[in-house]
Amino acid sequence: MAGPWDGVTGWETAKVQRIVDGDTLIVTDEVTGAPSRIRLLGVNAPEIDTAEHGGRCGGWQAKDALKALLPVGTRVRLASVGRSSLGKNARPQRVVLGWNPQTQDFDFDVAWAMAERGWGLWFTVAREAAMSSLYRQVIAGAQQREDGMWNPALCGTLEQPDARVDLRITRGMAGAAPNDEWVTVRNTGSVAVDLSGWQLRDSGSQGWFTFPAGTSLAPGDYRVVRTGPGAAGSPDPHDLYVGFPRQLYQDVGTGPNLVGDGAYLLDRYGNFRFWREYPCLTYCAPEHQIAIQDLSLGRKKGAKRAATQWVRLVNQGPATACLDGYRLSTGALDYRVGSNTCLAPGATWTLHGGQGAADASNAYWGRSQPALWNSGSIRLVDDLGRVAATRSW
Repeated sequence: MAGPWDGVTGWETAKVQRIVDGDTLIVTDEVTGAPSRIRLLGVNAPEIDTAEHGGRCGGWQAKDALKALLPVGTRVRLASVGRSSLGKNARPQRVVLGWNPQTQDFDFDVAWAMAERGWGLWFTVAREAAMSSLYRQVIAGAQQREDGMWNPALCGTLEQPDARVDLRITRGMAGAAPNDEWVTVRNTGSVAVDLSGWQLRDSGSQGWFTFPAGTSLAPGDYRVVRTGPGAAGSPDPHDLYVGFPRQLYQDVGTGPNLVGDGAYLLDRYGNFRFWREYPCLTYCAPEHQIAIQDLSLGRKKGAKRAATQWVRLVNQGPATACLDGYRLSTGALDYRVGSNTCLAPGATWTLHGGQGAADASNAYWGRSQPALWNSGSIRLVDDLGRVAATRSW
């Protein structure tokens, strides 16, 4: 049976020289005496203020937490798939294992301890993700307990305590433009939510977006925050743009380790208020009772067949279902359902293969070649990777 350290070849031993922030430390190699600036694998702690940038809510608390775990002089073992595993600014990325005097072994996972105390986002690197599923679980516990950075009143006053906001991530196709991915931010509560000055980010520290003044969501209202550049309110009044030059939300891949990402909404004081992390880890039942009611394989050939193909969904549940972040997948093809595709109980929505004018109940893929063949299957999948509906023929 495979273990979390299978494939790990780097096992440097060092002593802690200095704690830089909540996920970075400087160590001295016990063999060579060379100093290294080490970045913890698995978590991303809030930033402290430096000469280059301002700090974030929880930054100094996270640094103090890491200092308490790793006093200067503590022996550590640094584990990685390879010594060449580097992160931002060429910092070595390592799982840091602290020395345990009781067991006389390096069995104290520092990132795990930071995650348990609520001082780190889940942050995965595909090649170095041996412990990522364990970190995700312990972070989920800290979120439920509202420990550390997950305390909604950690910094400043808890504003708009009645706010209820859902985030849904529509990931882009590989190699596509940054605006091919977006996050739908929807008010699911019963009172208006003023997002002026609130910030949206992914699990990294690059794609920050601040909602402009006057961004108020009535119950049921939403905004679509696209990753790339663009003019706010164009082409749809709900559209906003981060202005980042590439996609932010990484693909989960097909490797043996758990890899994913998340979108996080922070209030004006920097408190983490709402978030969405993927893929689904536990309790992965579908969110809505959506079924694929019927489909048509079309008639004739080529573009004519594509134009006469369709797939119809029906909401069999007792509540309105918004399909933000959902996609229909057949073979190697994916159709991402547009934001604000919401079905009342019993309502249907049809995806047509060809061209047409979309409305609340119909969308058009715009294909010139068929998507459905004489035999096959199609699935409706949400943004967490959960299969909501499937049909084979």
